[in-house]
Amino acid sequence: MRLLVVDQSLILQWLVRHEFPDGVEIASAQSLHEAEALLAADGPNAPDAAVVSLPPARLPWRDFQHRCALHVPPIPVLYESCIDTDGRALGLEPGDGYAAFLKKPAARTELRAALEALLAAALGGAAAGPRLSVTTAPQPRGS
Repeated sequence: MRLLVVDQSLILQWLVRHEFPDGVEIASAQSLHEAEALLAADGPNAPDAAVVSLPPARLPWRDFQHRCALHVPPIPVLYESCIDTDGRALGLEPGDGYAAFLKKPAARTELRAALEALLAAALGGAAAGPRLSVTTAPQPRGS
């Protein structure tokens, strides 16, 4: 399983490596440009899923999401953000592929649960095809 982790600060890469030390190969990108270059990879170098620490909304994340949804097989994406956001805030529609959202700061157990759901979607993605839907990751109780 190859996971694309997009984070300018590299903190998210460290957390993912710590939570999933075995069985998940991490491809790191610190910018949208780097992430798009990794999305263009074919075969075993292509990511199976992506997790994005969402920077300012002015970046074309909808285009990124569409590239992931149109990839064969589709690449599910988990967006992590310190602002309240969802698919509608990025201009996504239910047909735009699997996109889950997790509000930062999230407890490590919540991050792990969201990542496990993302990886499960990636494993089922080849069979499910592009009909994955926009979803919201579980939020902490009391939020």
